[in-house]
Amino acid sequence: MLKKIAQLSQRTRLIISGAVALLIFIMILAPATLVFSALPGTSISASGVSGSLWNGSARQVSVNGFSLNATRWTIKPLALLAGALELRLTTGWPGGEFEGDLSASITGSLQVKNASLFASLSELSAALGLPASGQLSLNIESLAIDNNWPTQAIGSLNLRGLAAVQPGSSPIVLGDYAVAFANTVVNDENPMIGDISDNGGPLELNGQITLTAPNQYLLETTIRPQANAAKNLKQALEFIAPADNRGEHNFNLDGSF
Repeated sequence: MLKKIAQLSQRTRLIISGAVALLIFIMILAPATLVFSALPGTSISASGVSGSLWNGSARQVSVNGFSLNATRWTIKPLALLAGALELRLTTGWPGGEFEGDLSASITGSLQVKNASLFASLSELSAALGLPASGQLSLNIESLAIDNNWPTQAIGSLNLRGLAAVQPGSSPIVLGDYAVAFANTVVNDENPMIGDISDNGGPLELNGQITLTAPNQYLLETTIRPQANAAKNLKQALEFIAPADNRGEHNFNLDGSF
């Protein structure tokens, strides 16, 4: 009897293994168009789709009216056995691009690893109403999100050639800045903190930004204009935060987003 049970268990394992292998084989050969045709009624559409479900590309993808170009993905099939969807994604848009590893679990958590993002602030300003120009780059070593809030954030954000753009007047050149995150654990006792520093330019800046759930931020900075800072920049600083007796401007801001 025990021998029959052992044989049955082995046969069952073989059947399951064969079914999984067949499913993976079918999905590998499935056309990439299934990714989008399986989403009826959504605001996602694509054109120029080619390749397979596992390894495909699309010339253009529209998500809620926002266009992504030259999108490519490679899905890691073994992760599906653990209840997660993992893929390497590369995509771009006017003035920007993204490449990184994404992982979404059946519990709703999201992970981003080994990712980089580049964006032109000039291009984003039209869509988001940002009165700024320059270049933004984001390097993510590890970002974990659960319940719409980070539980880990390791990476850096860089702003290069940042300038405040005011209609009818000359741009105020602000320089280059970096925000570094080294939060291995983010929770109620350990808020997400980014250290801010300048990377050269007309302003010497140090400070930090603290993010706490739900969607609260606190920005604390100390700013000192360099001797070669433009007159309009010094005037703007005096208007926002008058200098103390050491010539430093303490600018703090808190709110929600």
